[in-house]
Amino acid sequence: MTTNVIEVITFKLNNDTDLAQFHIANNTFQNFIDKQPGVFYRSLAKQAETQQYIDVIYFATPADAKRVSDMFFENEQCQQFAALIEKQSVQLTHYEVLSQTACQQS
Repeated sequence: MTTNVIEVITFKLNNDTDLAQFHIANNTFQNFIDKQPGVFYRSLAKQAETQQYIDVIYFATPADAKRVSDMFFENEQCQQFAALIEKQSVQLTHYEVLSQTACQQS
């Protein structure tokens, strides 16, 4: 049986990152993610008080998560997104999905 995986990445932006530039880079990264097989869903959120972001991506399999992660470091669009992030703040964790409901768009 194949297990779905949730990838959770927390990070902060570099101090000199322009928010408009970040939104453009995020949209480009989202387009990259949308084209990847095995990706179910991505959500990006920001905690207003700490300025910390959380990026959550749902994958079909652990192999899909690894493949996209490997591609991230090779893809120019992904690296433009990564260049805006404070490297020391990045924390990445994978979780095995034990239970889930269907995702419904509003």
